[in-house]
Amino acid sequence: MGIPAQPRLPIIRAGAAILAIVAALSLAQRLRAVSHRYDDVDFVMFYGWWTDYSSGGDPWMVSREQVDLRPGLSLPRYCNYTPFFVEVFSPLARLDQKTAFWIWEAAQMMCLVAAVLLLARGNAPPLEAAPTIIVLSLLLLSRQFAGTLVMAQVTPTLLALLSASWFCARRERPAAAGLCLALAALVKLYPAAAGGYFLFGRRWRALGWTVAFFAAGVLLTNPFRWIELAMQGMPISYDTIVMLHVTFALGHAELTVLAFVRKIVAHFAGTSIIAAPLFAVLGFTALIDLALLAIAAAATITGRESADLDGLLFGLWVALALLMSPLAWIHETLLLLPAYLFGTLAAWDGFHSREPARHIALIAGAAMLAVCIVTGLIKAVPHPGFPVLLAAYLGAALIFRARMQSDSPRCGSAVRASAPARAPRNGEFTT
Repeated sequence: MGIPAQPRLPIIRAGAAILAIVAALSLAQRLRAVSHRYDDVDFVMFYGWWTDYSSGGDPWMVSREQVDLRPGLSLPRYCNYTPFFVEVFSPLARLDQKTAFWIWEAAQMMCLVAAVLLLARGNAPPLEAAPTIIVLSLLLLSRQFAGTLVMAQVTPTLLALLSASWFCARRERPAAAGLCLALAALVKLYPAAAGGYFLFGRRWRALGWTVAFFAAGVLLTNPFRWIELAMQGMPISYDTIVMLHVTFALGHAELTVLAFVRKIVAHFAGTSIIAAPLFAVLGFTALIDLALLAIAAAATITGRESADLDGLLFGLWVALALLMSPLAWIHETLLLLPAYLFGTLAAWDGFHSREPARHIALIAGAAMLAVCIVTGLIKAVPHPGFPVLLAAYLGAALIFRARMQSDSPRCGSAVRASAPARAPRNGEFTT
């Protein structure tokens, strides 16, 4: 029975090598294409915030007039990032703008590689070199990564921090896991929703460390500014309204539940997006968010003892965090990597089950993930926005449910009897 499997290894390795070469050529081309972006959005905004903050200014004050920080660099009208993001990365303002840009881009690429390695190593069993190279190459070829390079976004950093948090939790290092998740939340807030992975998985120590490190980060980076930003969450001024209107108009804001509901309510109400009835938007958004949260919570509660599906649970929570965020751009769907990777692996392993009836759900879930992956790899395919994000979440949840149902007959006394043989595996999460 081992004979037919032998030819697969050279084919996989050859495919990985070819894909890596294509990805490297694509990366070189994209780096040349973005060489001028150090003086364009979004990096010019980041650099402006960092420069203003380093010189003692307040980048969160909305400016009606153009203010020159230095020759060729103007102060952005507003700052919608956290005090932690601005303060931690403000030392880059000591470098010239072009040098800071390339350091920033190199750091994001390193974070992307680190995230893939952490997810591959944390899987049970760990992925071999060839599959890991394939995953990394596909990421480098994706439109999400291209958008990250063009817009000089921090998404790869978030992905690396979230992946490190999960990896440390698998290694029974709750303090490190909490630190990484807290750092991700301090950079962009919405990753904090991934803490449900700790909460409903009863990883109390990791959750406690997350709260402690997040609180420390807020206290160390001007807590009064954090409070002001929280209180300014509602459009209470003309400048804030203009800022939100421009953001929604340019951000393809239908990616998240809030923005999608806002667009649908505005359509049926016959108004613009910014004038959509507030209570209707918040009400429908809360209902959908609670329904999606219930799916992830139920999956985590029922599957917290299933080590081989632990990565898929983590992917569900990261996808949910993105869905529940107030605003997201297409490049932020790069955070769907855990759901794509572990969902695909879980579906593949599930096909080895002797219950063909379960294959229907696995095929449906895998098909949903496949469609989402295709939209990220093929530029000719339009990115439908919120449906892709929702399909990735529901597809991963469907695969998880099918796997749990197919594995349940074998997860009884027989599995518990054999648990001592599985538990000592290095890196496997135990409860």
